[in-house]
Amino acid sequence: MGQQKIDWKTLSTVITISGVVHAIALVACGMIVFNNPQLMEQIFTEVTESKEITDEPIVEQSLDQPNEITETTPDDVVSPTASEMLFDKGPADLNINDLAPAQVQVEGNIPGLADIKFDNAASGRMSSAAKSALVKSMGGNSASEAAVAYGMKWLAKHQFPDGGWSYEHDAHSDCKGQCSQAGTIKGGCRTGATGMALLAFLGGGHTHQSGDYQKEVKNGVEFLLKNGRANGDTFDLCPQVVSNEKMYVQGLCTIALSELAALTKDNRVKLAATGAVNFIVKGQNPKSGGWRYQPYPASADPGDTSVVGWQIMALKSAKNAKLPFPGGTFRGAEQYLNAAQVEGGSKYVYDLNQKAPTPTMTAAALLCRMYLGWDRKNKGLQEGVKYLASVKPAPNNMYYNYYATQVMHHWGGDEWTNWNAIMRDQLIRTQKTAKDGHMLGSWDLADPHGAVGGRLYMSCLCIMTLEVYYRHLPIYRKEGLKVEF
Repeated sequence: MGQQKIDWKTLSTVITISGVVHAIALVACGMIVFNNPQLMEQIFTEVTESKEITDEPIVEQSLDQPNEITETTPDDVVSPTASEMLFDKGPADLNINDLAPAQVQVEGNIPGLADIKFDNAASGRMSSAAKSALVKSMGGNSASEAAVAYGMKWLAKHQFPDGGWSYEHDAHSDCKGQCSQAGTIKGGCRTGATGMALLAFLGGGHTHQSGDYQKEVKNGVEFLLKNGRANGDTFDLCPQVVSNEKMYVQGLCTIALSELAALTKDNRVKLAATGAVNFIVKGQNPKSGGWRYQPYPASADPGDTSVVGWQIMALKSAKNAKLPFPGGTFRGAEQYLNAAQVEGGSKYVYDLNQKAPTPTMTAAALLCRMYLGWDRKNKGLQEGVKYLASVKPAPNNMYYNYYATQVMHHWGGDEWTNWNAIMRDQLIRTQKTAKDGHMLGSWDLADPHGAVGGRLYMSCLCIMTLEVYYRHLPIYRKEGLKVEF
């Protein structure tokens, strides 16, 4: 093709006319926007709202709609890079953002706690933004979140086909004895083991409506609903008793159902939780205000602080879920704690026949006192926190650690910072790694009374302890996040 001569005069004229036309159009658009404040406000609102971080909505959905559940498998949880090095070399105080999204989900920049709306004491676990902010501000790290993720994978792999768990975890067809330290309770206490496993999943914000373990949670709750026994307005979650487990199981399963009811507003779960709460209320000793292994009137025993602790925690969870029960139940529980206290309420005995307090019962009772209204000015609580701080986390008593960690978390300050540094790193360091084969993600038994529940019991307590940063909001928050019960 031949070359064509460019008509520069014509080209410059076209460019000039085009520029004038575009300038007129821009001026016209600007006049329209600035003369219409409502339109201008709408434009800027849409721009800014797209950058805000909001809580994930709680979807109204009934538990008995399996077609709505996202089918996932435990293997969907992505392991962090160089995880074995992380565990083999012990705990590392790493930035929480160095994990894969399956472990720590971050929506943009992590906001401060004051920027996040918390609907209730448990809502911190339901928003990835809130959860990440709480992990960061409350002393967690990537290693603690990785430990929780590995623990959940181990639990998921030991869920039985019927949806439940068993303290005899080695009876699972995939395990076949590869994991040692099975619980010694005959039959595996299926509802009790299921309740504990569900608490671990719920503590991480996984329900039958959201999270990575929707299928596991749904099937677990279905197992509880199927194996509990309704009687009038009560729901017995341990109808078959082997030893002294009945009210322990009732308490922890009631916590699980109540937490799920609070997190999802599922009416079917709420109904079951209400019946479970009624069972606890009717099983309280009317004279002492306590609970024992068997409910009143089957047992006229005034109670023991260990069983009482689980029932008060269950009732606290029920109140958070707005489930109805008589206020006198809490007053009765306070009556029992008053009888079990020594040294001005700073320490507590196991039962009313004992005179020597123990760290474990003190931790359980002080947590109950916090939820029943004791504030930071209470002398008994102040001295009790000092006592637990002096005892420090125990390497061989996870039951004590579980309760004491919650007490210190709610108390805050230097006591919490010092406690958390020991407790968090101890759990990270002692978790089983890939070199332990099928036991990866679990913990060896380290509890004087834990043989009954075995490895599953121990692992659930460890997971829930590492979820303390977001499982419940601290009661005594300077930022105005105090939870009223």
